[in-house]
Amino acid sequence: MTQWLWIVILLILLAQPWRTMMVASDGDTCMHWRVGEWMLQHHQILRRDVFSYTRLDQPFISKEWLSEIIFAEAGRWAGLYGLAVVAALLIATTFAWLHRQLLREGNDYAVAIFVTLIAAWAACTHWLARPHAFTFLLAVLWVNELRCYEKKASARRLYVVLPVLTLLWVNLHGGYLAGFVTLGIYWWGAIIEWALARNSPPQAIILRRKLRAFTVVLALCGVVSLINPNGYKLHLHNLQFLHSTYLTNWLAEYGSPDFHAADSLGFLMWLGLMFLTLTLTRPRLSPTSGLMLLVWTYFALYAVRNIPLCAIFTAPIIAAALTESATPLVKRISNPLREIHRVSHGGPLLAMIAVFAIVIPRPLHIPVKNWPVEAVEYIKSHPDQFQGNMFNEYVWGGYLLIALPDHRVFIDGRTDFYGESFLRQYDEISTLNTNWLETLQQYDVQWTLLPKDRRLNSALGLMPNWERVYSNQVATIFRKAQ
Repeated sequence: MTQWLWIVILLILLAQPWRTMMVASDGDTCMHWRVGEWMLQHHQILRRDVFSYTRLDQPFISKEWLSEIIFAEAGRWAGLYGLAVVAALLIATTFAWLHRQLLREGNDYAVAIFVTLIAAWAACTHWLARPHAFTFLLAVLWVNELRCYEKKASARRLYVVLPVLTLLWVNLHGGYLAGFVTLGIYWWGAIIEWALARNSPPQAIILRRKLRAFTVVLALCGVVSLINPNGYKLHLHNLQFLHSTYLTNWLAEYGSPDFHAADSLGFLMWLGLMFLTLTLTRPRLSPTSGLMLLVWTYFALYAVRNIPLCAIFTAPIIAAALTESATPLVKRISNPLREIHRVSHGGPLLAMIAVFAIVIPRPLHIPVKNWPVEAVEYIKSHPDQFQGNMFNEYVWGGYLLIALPDHRVFIDGRTDFYGESFLRQYDEISTLNTNWLETLQQYDVQWTLLPKDRRLNSALGLMPNWERVYSNQVATIFRKAQ
């Protein structure tokens, strides 16, 4: 059953329109590919910026270097389709592993598949070919180890597996902070349990051991997290970014979910499932489970990028509560599912399907109707017209790193790298604030590449020393008169 769930998700993601959505929903996919390709070409980790002229040679924190190299290798193999394959494998494996975890914990078969599917639905708006896909998989493995420890009460495996996962996570994606938050929740949960059980000496002894184990593993993971190209500076960099309200407000994925939008329906279903489960079944939650539900639901409501992690971390709690109160009807449904799971492993068949889906390349291009593909072709065919510095749309920056490698960008999707003061300058130009013309002159901008409806295009059209040299339904190019 788990294997079939894996292959179904994989095939959905590698079919249209998902494979295009994964690589073309924003410019960050191309940006990570370009950064990884640079590291492959130069056989070193990127430590100073080489892609923009506005921040050229400034120190760069490579917080996702390992995942960027993996994506770049896939890009060398099959271009954009290779990037989609990496993301599809990570996402399919994440939810297949979640389903397997729920079954291993003894949950009802119907409940396990139902909870997994709703969790996948809640997370699907973040199914993108970007480094955060590694965080999904590592989050499942992380919480699985913590729950296994609580059930088996053996700390040795915990002392080995979590530091190894930390080593991988801290070099793959900045989402490793979610692992520390979750480990902290288990630590506080153990403190609460120990405080409540102080009148029962035998139970208090067991809980003290648990608290000690969480303390030790927290310290081990903290030390191991320093094994990255930037050491402790990586942690400071991430915390400084999260502390900046301006930067987090700049990115839509750090905003709260819009429940009027269609893509929030999956998360609404997840919240509804949580609410109904807790109110109708009234499970006896441990302090740790209660904290997990509270903390991760708050994080998901605070920022949409936390929705997949909320679903992953809370799914085992919801599944256990539903299994406890499963009706005879649910159990009757589970019996054939259990039999299917027993007899339908289908390893060789699934392997053949997966190889067929992955190895045979499929056409995958950046959509012309959403991206300045034709404008880029015009720029390439008229190289003499486009000398000097470019001012570009923020969202297009990552795409331009791949599409126009000979031109350094004004800005791209590395918001944390550019910083608050620079982004304010970008805003001044884009929104025609008081100093917009002075800022353009400060950076010696010679030409612009922007969406057709941007106000800056209208302003430049009124300037005697600027001329429009290209325009279509997607993009407009202005050039400073020579």
